Amino acid sequence: MAKKKKKSYGKYKNGLEKYCGDSLTQSNYKFEYEAQFVLVEGFIYPSDHYKSVPKKSELVNVTGKKTLPIKYKPDFYLPERKVFIETKGFVRANDSFPLRWKLFLKFLIDSDMSDHAVFIPKNRKQVDEIITYLKNR
Repeated sequence: MAKKKKKSYGKYKNGLEKYCGDSLTQSNYKFEYEAQFVLVEGFIYPSDHYKSVPKKSELVNVTGKKTLPIKYKPDFYLPERKVFIETKGFVRANDSFPLRWKLFLKFLIDSDMSDHAVFIPKNRKQVDEIITYLKNR
């Protein structure tokens, strides 16, 4: 049985991202692809800290070790237009996206960026609606 060839979208991860990026480019909108935002800074828990890890039956002492920051990279950021676009075709029930999205929205409020419009299109028609929104804004 032959291996199924994976479709290439260039720098984009899927077809909807590519369509959105191409649509923004064709409409001459400047954007950053996957600009990174730190939602919660890394930290060190100040007391004893033990956790389970793969391939170990006993708890492991991680006291004094840094907990990594929580970062978020929206698909498209249009700083001149104050717009974020996160393309989402399908979200699994146990996916972390809904939680990260809520943290990102709270981050925008706390960072005085709540004047930015945010969009989560799930298909090409909705991407086209965003382009129309941008043209009429």
